[in-house]
Amino acid sequence: MMTALLLSILAAGAVFYGIVYERRLRNDRLSLTTELRKWENEGGNVPQVPTVSPVVTPEKKVPAKP
Repeated sequence: MMTALLLSILAAGAVFYGIVYERRLRNDRLSLTTELRKWENEGGNVPQVPTVSPVVTPEKKVPAKP
């Protein structure tokens, strides 16, 4: 009788832990997605000021005529 009571208490504790753990994971995922949406709606990684990107000039493959 004592063993069954102990096992049922352990099982209830495991179920409770699983429920709390899953709820915490879901809340973390939801907060990350809302923060990501807010960040993307604000412009994401786009700079507020236009930046100059360096222009690469290709090397000439044909030598110049003398």
